[in-house]
Amino acid sequence: MVVTGSNIRRAAAEGFNPVQVIAREELDTSGKVTVADLLRSISANTGNSTNETSNSGWASGSAGIGLRGLSQKNTLVLLNGRRVANYGFPSGGLSDTFVNLNALPMVATQRVEVLKDGASAVYGSDAVAGVVNIITRQDFEGLEIGGSYGASDAGGLDTWQGKIVGGYGDLEEDGFNVLVSLEAYTRERLDQSERDLTKSGIYSGPGGRWNGWSAKGARFLVNGASVPFVDAQGNCPQGMVLTASAPIDGLAGNTCAINLAPYTTLIPSTDRYQAYVHATARVAPGIEAFGELLYSHIEGTSIFGSSPYFTLEGGRFALNAQTGLAEPVSNLLPANNPYNPYGTAVPIEYTFFDLGQSLKTNTSQAYRALGGLRGTGERFDWEVAVFASESRERERVAAGFANRWTLADALANGTLNLWEPSATPQAVLDGIRLSTLRPAESSLYGADFKISGELFELPAGPVGYAAGIEYRHESLESRNPTEIDAGLQVRPAIAAVDGERDVAAVYVEANVPVLSNLDVQIAGRGDHYSDFGEAFSPKVGVRWRPHDAVLVRASASRGFRAPSLSENSASTNISYGSVVDPYDPDIPGSRQSPTFFTVGNTDLEPEKTRSYNFGLVFTPLRDTILSVDWYRVELDNLVGTNNTTSIVQANNPVDVIRDARGKLVAVYNRYQNLSELKTSGVDVELSQRWRTGQWGDFALQTAYTHVIDYRRPVTVGGPLVDYAGTNRGSSLPADKATTRAGWSKGPLEADLTWYYTSGYDLVTPVTGQSSVDAYNQFDLYLGWSGLENAKVYVKIENIADETPPYDGTFPGIRAPYDFSQYDLRGRQFRIGFDYRF
Repeated sequence: MVVTGSNIRRAAAEGFNPVQVIAREELDTSGKVTVADLLRSISANTGNSTNETSNSGWASGSAGIGLRGLSQKNTLVLLNGRRVANYGFPSGGLSDTFVNLNALPMVATQRVEVLKDGASAVYGSDAVAGVVNIITRQDFEGLEIGGSYGASDAGGLDTWQGKIVGGYGDLEEDGFNVLVSLEAYTRERLDQSERDLTKSGIYSGPGGRWNGWSAKGARFLVNGASVPFVDAQGNCPQGMVLTASAPIDGLAGNTCAINLAPYTTLIPSTDRYQAYVHATARVAPGIEAFGELLYSHIEGTSIFGSSPYFTLEGGRFALNAQTGLAEPVSNLLPANNPYNPYGTAVPIEYTFFDLGQSLKTNTSQAYRALGGLRGTGERFDWEVAVFASESRERERVAAGFANRWTLADALANGTLNLWEPSATPQAVLDGIRLSTLRPAESSLYGADFKISGELFELPAGPVGYAAGIEYRHESLESRNPTEIDAGLQVRPAIAAVDGERDVAAVYVEANVPVLSNLDVQIAGRGDHYSDFGEAFSPKVGVRWRPHDAVLVRASASRGFRAPSLSENSASTNISYGSVVDPYDPDIPGSRQSPTFFTVGNTDLEPEKTRSYNFGLVFTPLRDTILSVDWYRVELDNLVGTNNTTSIVQANNPVDVIRDARGKLVAVYNRYQNLSELKTSGVDVELSQRWRTGQWGDFALQTAYTHVIDYRRPVTVGGPLVDYAGTNRGSSLPADKATTRAGWSKGPLEADLTWYYTSGYDLVTPVTGQSSVDAYNQFDLYLGWSGLENAKVYVKIENIADETPPYDGTFPGIRAPYDFSQYDLRGRQFRIGFDYRF
């Protein structure tokens, strides 16, 4: 067999590195229905990866995985041992390029192997933190159909899933086998107003603010104070509430505020349709042809905040169509506007509900085509393949933005009714309203050739080897909507990337039996990147079995991570958030909402890595396996951006842009090589089975990860700071575990799964909170196969209906918890069936 982490076939399942195997049985009984949900629950996924429930940034509705907390760009995702194209929209600003797990076939998956060690010497640069290898069914014969329906106990999120898996032909007897799988999955949207925790919008964060409200409904800004925009009767425009501004943004005075809960989505809706084909045929004695086709269509919809609002105090920009640079858009209400009581131009903040909701639809189409030949000879095996993969994204925002020029005209001539928005002539609204389309495309194509076999005999056994060459071409293009480039859109969100590269590699690996119970692995890989140069990645591993029940393994390797196409290309990211400004002219030390600019850097150097692993595997009984592994990863030339809080505190006018009053308008950042990152931890895995005749069979499996330390600089050139067990802008719990207890007897089977995530400390405490609690979730599976060829099952996720632990440091409008770790699905019920012909 070939296990992820090596290209050499061997008889032993336990190799030089820890590999967690999630078998088909666990896929069926885990309660998870997607690859993303399953992988994100594993203990090694400690943080810094994209949750499918994300509704901000450019990767809404997608999901990735980042082993060891090193972000998604450091984890390599493979399908049957080969790469697939990255998602077209990077996440994490523009930094994280990643494979969208939602585009991979769950129903055709036989098992998932998770290599929890650096593997740059075998697979290449982006395997620094580890490898996730999704392996599909092979030689399957028959026909399976199935379906399920699920609903949330608290309402919303109704889901339907259907599947067909068919296989025909026996490779040994017929000389061929073809597998076809089809899957459809749909889930309703969940909005913030549908959950008790978030529907009021009043959940305290830094300074005790109402984080789910906006004070920018309708108001004037006069001498740093808020003056509500009301009519003669003292009424706010429709949909707004007259309230004090202080609990929302700290300003003195009142405002016409908005509860954003009805206008914000917690979990996007999704429709997914996937098809997968795998075929193998014997074309000559000892030679097989093989091929794969994968197609995935995904569409997700969410409400992306309220309608567009108009304010310079929040750093509102538009692009200059001639220069391509961002320029501020005035928020002064003209003196002659009939709704201006001051007789002079005055700053105004106003949300234009009459333009419609910002309804965002993300459509993704992904495919991979692969074909090749493989042969088996007396002295070696060989395999050659060519492949092409692509991911095309389209983000459509319907009626979500405002045309800066027609809006300015309507404010100048008074045709936009600010007191009674519904009375505005439709032609005026149609002229202001903007819908946008943001396209992106990521492509990957290439070829590889590899051989493996035995070189010669040593007294302790044969020396196994594997060697190969690879070539691939990568490209990533993410473009702005035409309305942004034309300078029409107010408050544009920009994620422009245009990069490509060619990569060629050669690798060799050897397994040397030094003694009958001692093997040494030696591996090396040379990569040449067209955009920055060459790198060599060596690795050495030791596997020693001093006793039949004890295995000692260790490895050390050097590797690298090439800067992603979004980091080292001509990329520009404009995003919106908040930061504490100690120099604010109104309230020093208050949280402000400027525009954040992040740009690429073509002079980046690759990250250099060193990985170490030492572990023990105990097998005292036939049905008992216990492994304990220590790991350490060190990165030099860490690619990242400076801390925005530090940039604002430094107040360098090149990076920090302020208006005439000194109000924070924009913050500029750039990808750069910061310094280093060091992390270490311990993995523990236990698998135990008890086989009894009278009471059935019992199983216990657990996988636990403890992060000992995770040290990196907060600022460029700054000292290393430990992030483990803290929240320093994103949470990194120190402990995570998944434990599964199973039972089966005759046609009955049951599984109870416990997901544990430890709490963490808040580096910047908020009112009444200095730490975040731990989280425990229990899922239950019950299955009955008493009918011939059929099974019916029930799954209950989050039996105790646990709410995510409260974290008041998350200042966004959506919810007071870490979206990368948790969600508000609540208790969910699912009923389904499987039938095999």
